[in-house]
Amino acid sequence: MNAPTYDGEPPPGYIPGRGRGATGFTTRSDVGSAVDTNKDGEEGQFKDDREDDEADKIYAAIDERLAGRHKKRRIEREEKEGAQAGAEGKISDQFKDLKQKLSAVSEAEWAALPDVGDRSLKFKQKRQQEVFTPLVDTMLADAAKRIGGGETTTTVAGDASEVGGDLTSIVGGLASARNKVISMTLSSISDNVGGQTVVDPKGYMTQLNTQKISSAAEIGDIKKARLLLKSVRDTNPKHGPGWIASARVEEFAKEAVKARALIRQGCEACPGSEDVWLEAVRLSGSSDLGKSICAEGIEKIPNSVKLYLKAADLEVGPKQKKVVLRKAIEAIPNSVKLWKSAIELENQEDARVMLSRAVECVPQSVEMWLALARLETYANARKVLNSARKALPSEVLIWITASRLEEGQNNNDMVDKIIAKSVKALGEGEAAIVKREQWLKEAEACEEGGGVVTARAIVKYAIGLGVEDADRLRTWGGDADSSIANGKVEVARAIYLHMLEAFKTKKSLWLKAVELEKKFGTKETLEERLKGGVGACPKAEVLWLMYAKEKWVGGDVDGAREVLTEAFEKNPNSEAVWLAGAKLELENGETDRARVLLERAREKVNGPKVWMKSALLERECGKADSAIKLLEEGGKRFPKFEKFYMMGGQILAQKGVEGVSNARKWFQKGLVASENKSVVLWILAARLEEGAGGAGSSKARSLLELGRLKNRANEELWLESIRLERRCDNEGASGNLMAQGLQECTNSGLLWAEVIYNAPRVEQKGKSMQAIKNCNDDPHVVIAVAGLFMSERKYEKARKWFLRATILKPEFGDAWVRWYKFEKELVGGGGEDGDRCKEILAKCALAEPKYGELWTAVSKDMNHFRKSVQEKLKICAS
Repeated sequence: MNAPTYDGEPPPGYIPGRGRGATGFTTRSDVGSAVDTNKDGEEGQFKDDREDDEADKIYAAIDERLAGRHKKRRIEREEKEGAQAGAEGKISDQFKDLKQKLSAVSEAEWAALPDVGDRSLKFKQKRQQEVFTPLVDTMLADAAKRIGGGETTTTVAGDASEVGGDLTSIVGGLASARNKVISMTLSSISDNVGGQTVVDPKGYMTQLNTQKISSAAEIGDIKKARLLLKSVRDTNPKHGPGWIASARVEEFAKEAVKARALIRQGCEACPGSEDVWLEAVRLSGSSDLGKSICAEGIEKIPNSVKLYLKAADLEVGPKQKKVVLRKAIEAIPNSVKLWKSAIELENQEDARVMLSRAVECVPQSVEMWLALARLETYANARKVLNSARKALPSEVLIWITASRLEEGQNNNDMVDKIIAKSVKALGEGEAAIVKREQWLKEAEACEEGGGVVTARAIVKYAIGLGVEDADRLRTWGGDADSSIANGKVEVARAIYLHMLEAFKTKKSLWLKAVELEKKFGTKETLEERLKGGVGACPKAEVLWLMYAKEKWVGGDVDGAREVLTEAFEKNPNSEAVWLAGAKLELENGETDRARVLLERAREKVNGPKVWMKSALLERECGKADSAIKLLEEGGKRFPKFEKFYMMGGQILAQKGVEGVSNARKWFQKGLVASENKSVVLWILAARLEEGAGGAGSSKARSLLELGRLKNRANEELWLESIRLERRCDNEGASGNLMAQGLQECTNSGLLWAEVIYNAPRVEQKGKSMQAIKNCNDDPHVVIAVAGLFMSERKYEKARKWFLRATILKPEFGDAWVRWYKFEKELVGGGGEDGDRCKEILAKCALAEPKYGELWTAVSKDMNHFRKSVQEKLKICAS
C-alpha cells in the first residue's frame, strides 16, 4: 500500500524524520559557495522574527499578569514610602507645587536666567594658585614717603604730591581697619569661658522663637485651613468665629500682620460680635492700640461687659481702671461683674458706699447683699439682711448669714428663731425650695466656718424633713455616719442629740453617742453623755460601768464609788456591777472592802464569775486553801463552769507531788463536767504530765491524742502536740503532725504561723506565700510575715504588716508585743523613749488586748495581775 503524499508547505519548525528519530544533518558540501542560500536565509529570518514576536507577547502577558497580582501591594508600599518621606519633610516635596508651576515659564524667561557658573575643580585649583601676599604697613608707609618726598623724578610735581597724600591716607585707613578687626576678634575670644562661648540665653531663645521651622505636613495643613476658612468667610461673612479662626491660623503661621488684617476685616464685617473685638484687642500687640480697639468696639456694642472689663485691664494704674469701670457702670448699671470689679479696687469705706448703690441696681445679687452686710455695723447689717430677705425670700444663704450674725453677738435664742422661721419659709415636703440634704450640707458648711450654734439649729429643725417615722432611726444614723466621715463632728453630735430626744431609752444609740465623745469629745462632754445615758437607761449595766470607769481613770475614785453605788441601787442583781465595784476597790488597794463586796455579791447574785473572782482574790492574797474552798463550793453550784477546774488545778500543781496528784484529779473532773470539750483543760492536763517528769511525755502525748479525737479540727490541740514533739526532739514526728494538722485545719493561721517560724531560712518565703493564700487575714500569719520582713531588713514593710495585724484584731495582744519589740530593738529607732514606741504603748492601752499566747502568759501571771496594760506590754516584749 502506497503512503499518502502532501504537496503543501510544511509547518514552521518541521524537521523531516525527527518523529522516528532520524534527525537531519548538513555537510560542508551542502553549504558550499556554489549554493545560493539568499532566498532561504530571508525566509528563515522572517520565521525567527515571527517566533520572537510571539515570545515577546507571551512574556508581556506574563509580566502584566504578575504586575496585576502585586499591584495592590506595590501601591500600598509606595503610599507608605510617600507618607514617610512627607513626615521626614523632604525639601523636594516642600517645593513640589513650585516645580509644577515651572511648566508655565516661557522661553524668554528661561533665556533671561543667569548662568550658574563653572564650579568645577580645575577652576578652584586655579583660584587657589593665585595667592596674594599682603605688604606690611612699614613698606606701604615707606613707599608713600618716597612718592611724597620727591625721591622719584617726575615732571608734574603737583600731581606727585597729591598721589603721595592719597597713599598715606590709604595706608592709615588700612591699618585702622586691621586694628578694628583684631579688636573684634579679641572681644569675641574674651567672651569665651572654659571653651564655651558666652551667649545671652534669653536673647538666644527669642531668636530661636522667631525662626520659622515648618514641616511639609504643617505647611499643607495651613494651606488647607486657609482655603477652608476663606470659604467660610465668603459663604457667611457675618460669622464671627470664622474670622477669629482665620486670624489664629495666620498667628500660628507666624504671620502676625496678616492675622491683624484679617481680624480687622472681621470687626468691620461683624461689628456686633463681642468675641471678634476681643480677639482684635489680643492680637493688637500694644496696649495703646488695644485701648483704641476697645473704644471702637464699645461704640459698636455699648452693652458689652467684656469689652469694658478688657479696657479696664489694659489700663496701668488703679485710678485709670476706676475711671473706666465707673463709666462702664453708668452704661450698664445692672452688671454684677462690673460692680464686683469696681468694688474690689476701692477701700473699705468707698466699697461700702458703692455696695449700697449696687444692691439697689442689682437686688438679685446675693453676693452684693452679703458683702454689704459684712461691711456694716451689727445694727445696719440686720437692716441690710432684712432688706435682702425681702428682695430674695427664697435664698437660704441670706437666712443663714442672718443667723450667723446673731451667733456672733451670742444671741443664741435669735439663732434658733431665725433658723426655725427659715425652714418654715422655704417649705416642706416635695415642694420645698431647700431639701433636707441641702440643709445638712449647709450645716456642715456652717461648722466649717465656725458657726456651731447655727449648724446645731439647722440640724434641729431640718433633720426630720420628709422622713417617715419608721425610717427615722436608720436615716438619721446614716446622716450621722456621713457627717463623721466628712469630719463634721458637731453636726454628727447634733444629730445624735436629736435622735436621743426621739429615742431616749435606746441603749445602742446611747453607746454610739458615747463612742463619738470618746473619739472626738472632751472629758466633760463624755461624762455628760454617760450621765444622760444612765439616767435614760438605768438598767443598762454597760453604761454604768463605762461611767464608773471614766471617773476612775480620771482620778476621781470617790466619784466612781458614787456611780457604782447608784448602779447597785438600780441593778441590785447585776453580777457585772458587783464585780466592777470589787475591782475598783482592789485596784485602789482596798482588799478588805473588795472581799466584803464579793461576799455580798455571792449572797445576792450567786453567779459563777462572782465565785471565781472571790477565789482569785484569795489567791492573790496568798490564801490558797481559802481559794480552793471557794472553788469547790462554786463547782458544786455551777459544775459546768470550767474555769473553776482550771484555777483549782493550777493552784494545786504548785504544792509538790501531792499537789500534782490532786491537780490531775481536778483537771479530770473538769473534763468530765465539760464532756471532754474543754480544750484548755486538755492542754493543762498534758502540760501537768509533761512537767511531772519520767514517762510524763508519753502520758501527755496520749492525753493530747485523746483530746484531738474528742475535739476534731482543733488548731490549739494540734499545735500543742506539735510543740510537745519538738520539745522532746522528735522533729520527724512534729513534721508529720504538722502535715496532718494542716490537712485537718487547712485555714488555721495558728498552724501556718508555726510553719513559718520553724521553716529553714530558704523556705520561709515560700511558706509565707502558702500561708497568705490560705488565711490572708489571720493576725498570727500577718505577724509571722512581718517577722520575715524584719529578718530581711525590710523594716518599712515589716512595720506595715505589724500595723495591719493590730488593725485586724486590736484585742490580739501578741501583735502589739511583737511590734513593740521590733521598734524597741530597731537600730536608730530611739528605743523605749522613741516616738514609735510611745505611740504603740498609747494605742495598745486604748485597745486593751485580752488574748494571745505571749500576752496571757504575763497578764494571767499573779505577779503582774494588777499592772497596767503598758507595763504588761513592756514585760512581754522583754
